[in-house]
Formats: sequence, structure tokens, C-alpha cells
Amino acid sequence: MLEQIASLKMSQIPSREPVIVPRDARLGDVVASMRNQRQGAACVCDRVLDRQELVGIFTERDLLRRIDHRTLAWRDEPVHSVMTARPMIIREDDTIAEALRRMDVGKRRHLPVMKGRTPIAIVSVRELLAFLASKFPADFLNLPPDPGKEARAPWGG
Repeated sequence: MLEQIASLKMSQIPSREPVIVPRDARLGDVVASMRNQRQGAACVCDRVLDRQELVGIFTERDLLRRIDHRTLAWRDEPVHSVMTARPMIIREDDTIAEALRRMDVGKRRHLPVMKGRTPIAIVSVRELLAFLASKFPADFLNLPPDPGKEARAPWGG
């Protein structure tokens, strides 16, 4: 069963529309958009003809580590000055297993899901793990780590 779930394509799992911002968007506006859409990352894109092309990603980790918060001036900085250029991506026809592998190897928490050169979703490690957990019966998930040491009372004991 796990192999079947791990081989599901990214296009087969529930996803949310990505926050898409232009490279010259102000950081204050980008953070507000991420907060409003309850996303931990934003896709930074250039408009090419009639589509958005990914050029970078800005994440909550970037907000914490790459910005000088001593003043409020950071809010007016363009997102391209602190984004991660050429981010690791996952294609819509790649598997969940591949997405988790890329997140693990690359130490990433968010991956843009791509259709061609356009981001169609953004997936977080939390969303992937929640999806996987939803596929297993509650009885399986609630087993004690060592069945021989099962708690005898509701709070242990």
C-alpha cells in the first residue's frame, strides 16, 4: 500500500494555488500575501507572454534568516534581493516519493510544483506528510512504538 501511495503523481494530490509575486514586489507586500493565503512560501515569477515563469522562491525561512529586522526598512526592499534563485522544483508528473526525497536531500520545506516553466502549486513537507498519514488507518497510526510496553492507563502509567 505504501508503494502505491508513494508512486502517486504530484498532480493527483490535493494542492493549493501558489502565492505568485513579481521579482520587484516589496517584501512587506509579499509577506502580507503569504499570511493572507496561509502559505509559507511565495513563487517569484517573471511574466513571459501570457504565463508566469519561476525565477525564485521566497520562504518564511528567508524572512527569518536573510532580512535585517532592526528597522522596518526591509519592508520596502524588493523580494529578488533575498529570494532563493533557481529553486529546487518538482514537476506535476513526478511522484510523492521523489518530492519527499528532494525535500530531504536539499533540506527544503517547500517545493514549487511545475507544469512546464509555470508554477501551478506549492507543496510543503507538512502537507505531504499529512496526506500520507491520511491514507493509513487510525489503528495503525496509534500503535505504541513498542507494543510490549503498551500504556496501562490513559496518561501512561
